[in-house]
Amino acid sequence: MDTFARPRRTPAQRLGWATVGAASSAVGVMVAYRLSGYEIDLELIAIVALGALGVWFLITAAVAGRRERATHRVATAPLEDTAPYAGSPDA
Repeated sequence: MDTFARPRRTPAQRLGWATVGAASSAVGVMVAYRLSGYEIDLELIAIVALGALGVWFLITAAVAGRRERATHRVATAPLEDTAPYAGSPDA
């Protein structure tokens, strides 16, 4: 039984770790094509991969920024439904 509380992963962390899976899958596909006898243009693949990685990082940053902004807004929101403090009920 695990009694340690682990923090939940944020959507940005999940997207970041998905980069590892996408990169390893891409390498596997390239190796499979090469072993099948196809010619691979590595320069073109590198350019496309760098562009895709840049877009991926922009999406991850946008998700992380949106989450931080949302939690900051909730933490600093004024309390509208509370009445002013009028002393203790025992007084």
